[in-house]
Amino acid sequence: MNSLHTRVHDALGLRTSPAIFFTSAAVIVLFTAAMGLFPGPVQEVFGVVAGWLRYDIGWFYTLSATLLALFAVLLACSRYGRIKLGDDDATPEYTGVAWFGMMFAAGVGAVIMFWGIAEPMNHYANPPMPGTEPFSDQAALQAMDIANFHFTIHMWAILLVPGLCFGYFTYKRKLPPRVSSAFQPLLGDRIHGPIGKAIDVISVVSTVFGLAVSTGLGALQINAGMNYVLGTPVAGWVQALILAVITAAGVCSVLAGMDSGVKRLSYINIVVAVALMLFVLMFSISTNDVLRGTVQSVGSFVGHLPVLSTFNDVFGSGRWSGDWTVFYWAWTVTWAPFVGMFVAKISRGRTIREFVTAGLGLPSIFTMIWMGIYGYSAFQADRATAAGPGQGGDLTRTIVEEGNVQAALFQHLQGMPLYLPVAIVALVVITLFFVTSIDSGALVMDAMANGHEDPAPRRQGAFWAISIGAVCAAIILTAGENGLDALQEVIIVIGFPVMLLTLVQAAMLLQALREDAGAARPIRTRQWKQVLPAEEYHRRAQEDGVDIQEYVIRPEFEPGTEPEFDTHTPNTWHQQRTVAQRALLTLGLTGGMASGRTAVGEELERLGAVVVEFDDLLDELLVPGAPVLDEVREVFGDDVVRADGTLDARAMNALIDASEAARSRFYEIVSPLVRAEADARAKAIGDDAVLVVDLALLAETGSARDFDQVLAVSAPAEVRVQRLVDERHVTRERAWALLDEGAQDDERAAIADTVIENGGTREELRAAVEAYWAEKVAPAVEAARIAGGVG
Repeated sequence: MNSLHTRVHDALGLRTSPAIFFTSAAVIVLFTAAMGLFPGPVQEVFGVVAGWLRYDIGWFYTLSATLLALFAVLLACSRYGRIKLGDDDATPEYTGVAWFGMMFAAGVGAVIMFWGIAEPMNHYANPPMPGTEPFSDQAALQAMDIANFHFTIHMWAILLVPGLCFGYFTYKRKLPPRVSSAFQPLLGDRIHGPIGKAIDVISVVSTVFGLAVSTGLGALQINAGMNYVLGTPVAGWVQALILAVITAAGVCSVLAGMDSGVKRLSYINIVVAVALMLFVLMFSISTNDVLRGTVQSVGSFVGHLPVLSTFNDVFGSGRWSGDWTVFYWAWTVTWAPFVGMFVAKISRGRTIREFVTAGLGLPSIFTMIWMGIYGYSAFQADRATAAGPGQGGDLTRTIVEEGNVQAALFQHLQGMPLYLPVAIVALVVITLFFVTSIDSGALVMDAMANGHEDPAPRRQGAFWAISIGAVCAAIILTAGENGLDALQEVIIVIGFPVMLLTLVQAAMLLQALREDAGAARPIRTRQWKQVLPAEEYHRRAQEDGVDIQEYVIRPEFEPGTEPEFDTHTPNTWHQQRTVAQRALLTLGLTGGMASGRTAVGEELERLGAVVVEFDDLLDELLVPGAPVLDEVREVFGDDVVRADGTLDARAMNALIDASEAARSRFYEIVSPLVRAEADARAKAIGDDAVLVVDLALLAETGSARDFDQVLAVSAPAEVRVQRLVDERHVTRERAWALLDEGAQDDERAAIADTVIENGGTREELRAAVEAYWAEKVAPAVEAARIAGGVG
C-alpha cells in the first residue's frame, strides 16, 4: 500500500485502484504522444495488423458475433432466464421509458445517426451479394437487409452479453464492477491479482479507444454538417474545436452525475431524434412507399438473417466483410465493457429474460424503423436525381464516389423544407448523442478503475472524459484526410483481444449460473457478500462508522443460501479451505429401524473407515454455553432447553417429529457443527481417511447433498419386525407401528447411490459391504487422492 503509485494516488486526492488507473492512463498517454511524435510509423503498424485481422481472420469476428447472439437468446429462453440481475427480491430502479432511453443513447444512438443513410446507399450502389445489379430494386432490399443486420440483433448481442456478465457478477455475486469479475469462476481470488488487473486495463483502454473512434466519427459528421449549413471549412483544426466542445460538455455532464446528467440528456436525445425521424418520413418523396418499404424490410431481414450471420464474402477473399462487418463487430466489442456495465447498472433488478428480450428486441425494432425511414427516403431521393435507370444520383456521388460519408445526412436534408433549422437540430442531436456516450462512458470507466460504484472524486470521471477527447484528437489531427480510415484501423486492432475476453465471459456466466442456481426448479440462488478491492477495503476499515463486516476481499457466498440441488459449487478460497479440512471421502449411512445399519457401520469400520453416529456426536457437542445451542434456543424457544443449559432431547424430538419444517430447520443448524467435528476426527487419523456418518434421518432431513456417497441399508419388513420383537421385546403390533414412522425404504433408495439388502446372515452382509467397498469406495478414494495430490 506504500508503493510509488499509491503515494502519487494519495497525493492527488484520488480514490481508485492505483495499479489499474495509472497503468490505463499511461497506455493512453503513450499512445497520444506516439501519434503526435511518430504518426507515420504508428499508423503503419496499426494498418498492417488491421489488414491481417480484417482479411485473414475476419471470419473469427463473424462467427463470434453469431455465437454471442445465439448465447443470449438461448440463455433467455432457458430456466436461467427467470434469475434477476441482483438479489432475488430486487426491483428495477428506472421506468421502462427511462431505461430504454439511456440504453439506446449509450449504445448505438450516435452510430445510426452517422450510418443511417450512408450504409444503405453504399450497399445499394455496390451490392456485395453475387448476381445483384447496382441501383436495382433487389439491391435496395439487400442494402436494407445488410444495414439492419449490422445495427440490430448481432450488434446488441455483442453489447448485452458483457452486460449480463456485469449485471450478474456485480449485483448477484457482489463482485467489483470490473470485467475481471466475470472471470471469478476461473480465476477465483486472482481477479485481484496481475491477471485480473491486466484484464481490467485492457477493458478500460479499449473503452477509451472505442469511444474515441465514435467521437471522431461524430466530429467528422458535425464538421460536414457545419460545412453544409454554415459554410465552415472541413479541416482538422475545426474538428479539433468540435472535439473540444463535445469533450467539455461531456465533462460537465460527468460532474452533474448519473441522474442529473446522463438521464436528462438521454430523454432529450430520444425525443428530438424521433422528431427528426418523423420529419424525414413526412417530407420524403413518397411517405407511403417509405412505410411500405420499412415494413417489407423487416420480413426480408428476418428471412435473410441466417445467411447474413455467416456471410464472409468467400468469393471476394473476404474484402467486403473485412471492410464492413469486421469493422462493425470490432468497433462494437470495444464499446462492450462500457455499454455492458452501463446497461447492467440501469437494469439492476430485472430478470435475464427481461434484459435480453428488451435489450435485443426494443433497440432492434427502433433501429429497423430508423433504417427503413432514412434508407428508403434516401433511395427515393437518389433515384429522383439519377440520369436514368440503373444509375446513381446525387447521394451516390457524394457518399460512394467522393467517399464523403459524413455528409450523407445533411445532403439528404437539403432536399427537404426548413433545411436550415432542421439541419441545426440534427447537429444538436448528433452532438448530444456523443456527449451522452462520453459522460456515461467516463462514469463507467471510473467505476471499473475504482472497483466499486460508491461516490468517488469527480475529477476521476473528468479525466476519463478528457482521455477520450485526447485519443480522438491524436488520431484525427495526425491522419489528415485519412481520418476515417485511421479510426477504423485502430479500432479493429483494439477489438480483437476484447472479443476473445467477451467469449470467455459468456462461458464464465454460464458456469456461475450453474453454480448458484443448481440443477432443478425452483431456482434459489446463492447470496454473495459484497467484495471490494483490497485498497478500498483497507480504506473503509480505517473510516469511522463503517461496518467492515459487511465487506470481504475474497469472493465468498453466504453459508446456508446454497440452491436446493447444489450441483456446481463455486471454487472460492473459503470453499477450498473447507474442502481441505474435510475427510478425503465422506459417506452418509442411513436405514430404517432394525435394518442393520449399525452392523453395516461396524463392517465399514473394520475395512478402515472412521464411523461416527450423528446423534451421539450431537449430544457431545450440545453442551451448555455452545453457540449452536443458543441458536437452537433462539429458533425453537426456551422450552427445548433445560434450566441447567442442556438440550431437552425429549421436547426437541417431540417438536421435530410433529413438524417436518422444524426437523429440517434443526438439522440445518446443527449439521455443519457435527460435520466439522466428524471431519476433524477423520483428518486426525490421516489425510486419506474415509468418514462414515451414521444418520438415521438422512432422507427426512434432506442431507444427501452433504455427502460424496449415500449408502442405504434395507431389509424386508417382516424381517425387521421379527428383529424388533426379538431384540427390543416389543409386541408385533408395536413393531409394525415403529416401521411406519419416518421415511420408507423407497424414499431412502431414491437418494442413495447404493442400497445394501440385509435380509440374510451376518456373513452375507459382510460380503455385500466388502463388494460395495471394492466397487464404489476404493475407486472414489483413489480418484480423490489423485485430484487432491494426497499420498
